[in-house]
Amino acid sequence: MVYSKRQYSDGTIIGIWKIEETVEQMLCRYPHLRKYGVEQLFRNDGRRLEYLCVRALLAELTNDATLAIDYEESGKPVMPDRFVSISHTKGYAALILSQAGPVAVDIEKISEIGDVVAERFIRPDEQAPDNSRRLVIWSAKESLYKYFSEERLGYFDMYIHANENALAAENLKSHKRVEVMCELTPDFVLTFILPQS
Repeated sequence: MVYSKRQYSDGTIIGIWKIEETVEQMLCRYPHLRKYGVEQLFRNDGRRLEYLCVRALLAELTNDATLAIDYEESGKPVMPDRFVSISHTKGYAALILSQAGPVAVDIEKISEIGDVVAERFIRPDEQAPDNSRRLVIWSAKESLYKYFSEERLGYFDMYIHANENALAAENLKSHKRVEVMCELTPDFVLTFILPQS
């Protein structure tokens, strides 16, 4: 079901789907999703559900069940008439759409994984005193990676200047900075980048 939906003044829309349905429930509620043949695309129901929920969210956000998301060879999602970014984690899927410019989104389930793998993605000069902050930095870097997808940034090619609800993120290869919006809930961390002016 649609967990949240927000629209910004430039027309950018972001939505989150809370995955509570089965594959069959999704196909019954959204018959247009049957055309994707998820049974053949994916081996397990978890991946099938993520795929279906993103497309159901697309229909819900746009009121248009005919829209489709394609993929570049690199795996980046694309649409012919707008910028798109998707993300999913256990129990949630997120989608952001804009005609105003490039966008990016990442959603991460709250877990202790930030503590376990912190040394792989957090620079020594970044402020990450606890697991929550480490998850925020990880998610922000995932969004930044998607936003600058052509540059194929590594985790240490990015620097996150952490504030309370907004983060300044820097691409250290090109020295470009963008604002990353952040939402921390008891269930997930959501970060996203709106079109930059």
